[in-house]
Amino acid sequence: MVLGFDDEAFKKSVATIFVALLVTGFVPVVNLVRYVPLFKEVLLGALVVVAFTSITDAESAIKFALVTGMLAAVAFNVVYIPASFVLGGVMGAATGADVGLMMFARGFGALMNVFGLLFMSPVGYILGGALGSVLNAE
Repeated sequence: MVLGFDDEAFKKSVATIFVALLVTGFVPVVNLVRYVPLFKEVLLGALVVVAFTSITDAESAIKFALVTGMLAAVAFNVVYIPASFVLGGVMGAATGADVGLMMFARGFGALMNVFGLLFMSPVGYILGGALGSVLNAE
């Protein structure tokens, strides 16, 4: 049991959210999802509660979605921020642009994810957890 939740459901939820964040972070067309504030967090929070648990209590569902979502989001940013610096350098070298400037631009954009991680993501996962509990109660 992890924080009172089933180990298997907890691991599957973190992995699912992490993979979804990777896809929305690096696939250009799907990347557009990032521009709708809280959209993906609400959907992912509700998805993991409905898909991997049968929680109908809103408080427990919110806790589950928030903890699994934030663990996955922190892990994603540990990968995404350094990768953005490297990718910016590669793009700069490939296009003949100033490599340092490209690295800075991509890296600074990735660092802006920290703002979303601290302020937007928790709200989205809280709303998603609540929505998941309602959907499980139906």
